[in-house]
Amino acid sequence: MMASRIKGECSNEVTEEEELLSDVFKENGIEGIQNYIKEGLNKWRETELHIAVAGKSGAGKSTFINAIRGLKTGEKGSADTDVEECTITAQSYTHPKNEKIVFWDLPGIGTYTFKRDEYKDNVDLAKYDFFLIFSSERFLETDGWLANEVKQLGKKFYFVRTKVFQDIENDKKGRKVARSRDEILEKIRKKCLKSLEDIGISECFVYLIDNFEPEDFDFNKLQSNLIEDLPQLKREAIVFSIITKTDGMMLQKKKELEKRIPRISLISAATGAMPIPGFNVIVDFGLMLEEVDFYRDQFGLTKDAINRTAEMLGMREEELRRNLKMKELLIDYTVKGLMAFCQTLFIAEALEEVAKFMLPILGSVAAGAISYKSTQYWLKKILEGLYQDALEINKKLSMHSAK
Repeated sequence: MMASRIKGECSNEVTEEEELLSDVFKENGIEGIQNYIKEGLNKWRETELHIAVAGKSGAGKSTFINAIRGLKTGEKGSADTDVEECTITAQSYTHPKNEKIVFWDLPGIGTYTFKRDEYKDNVDLAKYDFFLIFSSERFLETDGWLANEVKQLGKKFYFVRTKVFQDIENDKKGRKVARSRDEILEKIRKKCLKSLEDIGISECFVYLIDNFEPEDFDFNKLQSNLIEDLPQLKREAIVFSIITKTDGMMLQKKKELEKRIPRISLISAATGAMPIPGFNVIVDFGLMLEEVDFYRDQFGLTKDAINRTAEMLGMREEELRRNLKMKELLIDYTVKGLMAFCQTLFIAEALEEVAKFMLPILGSVAAGAISYKSTQYWLKKILEGLYQDALEINKKLSMHSAK
C-alpha cells in the first residue's frame, strides 16, 4: 500500500495501490482520494464473519459465545447455557456491536437428529470462516471427524478444552498433597492430545480456557491466534467489534488501530484544513478528532464508559481519572481542544524527517509532507496514551476483583 510505504525511505517502484490512487486522482482529484481511503477504512463494518462453535452439549459453547460478545446469561441476545437443552439446529448469535459477525452454536454430531453422513450438508460447513471445537473432558471421535471435514474444505479449526479452573479446584480438593497449577494444566493438555492422537489427529495445539476467567490460561492466545489467521478485513471486523477488555485484546486493538494511521494522515495531508498557530503545518483536526473518538470507543474510554467503570469501583469519574493519572484527562475532545493538546507535543523530531518523505500522489509538496508526518506523529502519541490508560483501568479492575 502507498501509505505504508511512507516510512523514511523513498522508492522509485510504483505499487499497485499507488497506481490505483493515481487513477482515482486523475478521475476525481483530491476529493476522490479522500473518499477512496475513507471507504477503505470502513470496509470492515460491512465484512461478514461466521464463526462455528462445535462440541457436545455441556462443553461450554454457549458460555463462550456469551463471554466473547461481552454478555452474561439472561441478558438480551445471550445464548442459553442450559446444558439440559440439546441443540438440534445451528443457533446463530449476532455480535451486539456488529451484526455482520455471527457466532453459530452447532448441534452435536452423530445424534438421532443429525446422523454423521447427513451432518455436513444439513449444517452447511462451507459457510463458516473457522471452527472452534470444544470439549470439557476428552475429545471424541466425532470431533476428529469434524476436524478432517473442515480441513478438506480448506478452513481453520481450533481445539478448545474448557472449564480448566474447575478442574484445578477439583484436583486440589481431591488430593492430600496438592499439585501445582502448572502440573495440573500439563496433565490436562497431555490427556487432550492423547485423545486426539487416538482418533488420528496429530501435530495440533489444544487451547486450555475457562470462560469465566478470560484473562487467564489460553483465552488470550486463542483470541490472538484466530485473529492473526484471518484476512485483514475480517481481522479488523472482529478486533474492532470484540467488547472484552483484557490486556491481550487491548494490544490487538492497538495493533489494528496503528495500521489506520498512515491512511488517516494521507487524507489530512490532502485536505490541509486548519493551520497550527506557531507551526508551519496545516492539519485536518476534524478528521483527527473523529479518529481519536474511535480510539476512545475501542478502548472503553468514552465518558459513559469511564463513568460506568468508576461506579463499579465506587468512585467518581474525575476521581478515577486523577487516581490513575490518565493521559485521557489531558485532552478536551473538541477540535480546538485537540489542537491545543497537539501544540503541547514536541514535534521537532517529526519535522526534521520531512525531507525523507515523498507523497507521489500529492507531488512531493513540503507542506503536504509536513502535514502527513505531523498527523501521523500526533495520532501515534495519542493512541499510545489511550492504550496505556486502558491498561491502567484493567489493572485497577483486576485489583478490585481480587479484593
